[in-house]
Amino acid sequence: MTALPETRHSLLVRLSTPDDVEAWTEFMSIYQLAIFQYARSRGLQEADGWEVVQQVLMLVHQKIGDWQAAERPGAFRAWLMRTSLRVCQQVFREMTRHAKVIKAIAAGRPSAAGGRDFNESLDRDRWALCYASEIVRNEVSDAAWEAFWLTAVAMVSPKDVAARLGMKIGAVYTAKCRVLARIRQVVRELSEVDR
Repeated sequence: MTALPETRHSLLVRLSTPDDVEAWTEFMSIYQLAIFQYARSRGLQEADGWEVVQQVLMLVHQKIGDWQAAERPGAFRAWLMRTSLRVCQQVFREMTRHAKVIKAIAAGRPSAAGGRDFNESLDRDRWALCYASEIVRNEVSDAAWEAFWLTAVAMVSPKDVAARLGMKIGAVYTAKCRVLARIRQVVRELSEVDR
């Protein structure tokens, strides 16, 4: 992570009051960019980096009420760094798993989507992915969907997709990441309902 400033104990105490907007604004001004830069340094694309920031901030929001000041300096920053690393690893695992499922379904090769028994779980994964994809397809612009589909499923290079769709290459990457992140979110929501 980039060099983080000292964390004032008084700020952490104020964060335990969720409606202290001033404290959360100050906290975000200190840590948001550092978490984002850390995620990017781990190899995540911009949209995924911002997703990591959101997830880490949600975890801070959930856990800060239980935070106990440690005697050693930097304990909160160390916890924040470990949390950011775990969230980055989780995003990578989800990206890898979903990319395999998307490619396997698109190619009609369910067994290529993973190394496990696919009978019931593949049907559930396939259904969830198709359902989530249809929801997201209706939420995003045609250009964003096309950029996602061509790069993530058809495996066309982002440079070629940008030329074909008349988009900047950065916009192609952003569209791919945002659509994939939204599909992952819908699939995650479905799996939570399924439990």
